[in-house]
Amino acid sequence: MIAADLELTGLNAAADQIISVGWTLIDDGRVRLGTNRHVLVTASRTVGSSAAIHELMDNEVAGGVEPGEALSQLFEAAAGRVWVFHHAALDVAFLQRACREWAGMAPPFAVLDTMQIELGWRKRRDQPVKQGDLQLSKLRSDYHLPRYTAHNALVDALATAELLLAIAARLDRKKPLDIAPYLRYA
Repeated sequence: MIAADLELTGLNAAADQIISVGWTLIDDGRVRLGTNRHVLVTASRTVGSSAAIHELMDNEVAGGVEPGEALSQLFEAAAGRVWVFHHAALDVAFLQRACREWAGMAPPFAVLDTMQIELGWRKRRDQPVKQGDLQLSKLRSDYHLPRYTAHNALVDALATAELLLAIAARLDRKKPLDIAPYLRYA
């Protein structure tokens, strides 16, 4: 698997841009820390008020790689792997648009979404879900995982990978995670 995260100039996949990509690989139930990557991506316009969230400034993003180069690195790392996101719909929408602009097509993604897995688990147990319960930091706290500073693409990718492994441990400690019931194609 590959756990990935994006930092963006906003939440509108039709208009905003990817400015940072982070990922880490997961093999045999372990996060492979030596595979961590963080790539800054140049933007065609200012990061604007989104800098208040991810703390990336225009001058930092200007030193990044072109979007196509970032995607090339990401997809090379992801070859043959299932993608893992927290709130996959947002990241996948941005990746699909970026791929259409870069390569003229949007590839299908085999995706695990830690937020949707947790939501489904809680619904099956008739547990109420309140506003904020499914945020990455809140879920990490619920699973007694270390607290990380949010809104850095690499840190969030690592946090998502660890959360997936914690969820898998809760689901069944006796056998490896069967991802089939949770796998979605986007």
